[in-house]
Amino acid sequence: MRIAAVSYDSEEILRSFAKEHGIELPLLSDRDSRVIRRFGIFNINIAPGLQTHGVPHPVNYLVAADGMLARKYFVPNYQHRVTASAVALREFGATVGDTAALTLRSGALTVQIGCSAAKAFAGQQIGFFAKFRLDRGWHVYGAPLPTMYTTISIAFDDAGIVSQAFELSQAPIMKIGPLDESLPVYCDSFQGLGSLLLKYPFPAGRTVFPGRLRFQQCSDAVCEVPETISFELPLIIEPFRA
Repeated sequence: MRIAAVSYDSEEILRSFAKEHGIELPLLSDRDSRVIRRFGIFNINIAPGLQTHGVPHPVNYLVAADGMLARKYFVPNYQHRVTASAVALREFGATVGDTAALTLRSGALTVQIGCSAAKAFAGQQIGFFAKFRLDRGWHVYGAPLPTMYTTISIAFDDAGIVSQAFELSQAPIMKIGPLDESLPVYCDSFQGLGSLLLKYPFPAGRTVFPGRLRFQQCSDAVCEVPETISFELPLIIEPFRA
């Protein structure tokens, strides 16, 4: 895998920036923003004559070995960025740095939740994972469901989060004998991936984001009442360097 960054800055500025921040990947100068325009990410909201005229919207492109575009990570606000760790988690299942996962347990269900990296800057979009394991003979519900059942979900409640998402693969349909219904359920082990877009600005230092795991675990003999487990996901917010 090879990584490169394209910027409208001059080669001199990019060399200085790479040296100051210890960046080893190639930083490519698109001085007239020609490549930026061809990709359709030129920021037209910055008027000619301003210092930042020519800056692109921040986008991460994942290009396959055959040169075809595999995926695009785009955020419309120039103050926001998708972290490389979020891309690495979603594309390759990898985390960055000393990331510690917290473990939640209730009845037949065990869940590990962790961030794509231990650190981030304000305005960045980070990734998080949730690895689920159920005891044999138990299941939890996916979507879509009738209103009397509870879909497994993870959500965060924090003013420092601009937007969030959490996704699971499509749950297999299983015939529930005692209920005489066919419903989407998860059994054994499965995993979900999510993202959190952090507010800008955001105070530097260690912080935690309060979250809620919502689910309903059932077996062929019993169906438990819906349950909510509260947890706190830790993250270190890095200070900006001028």
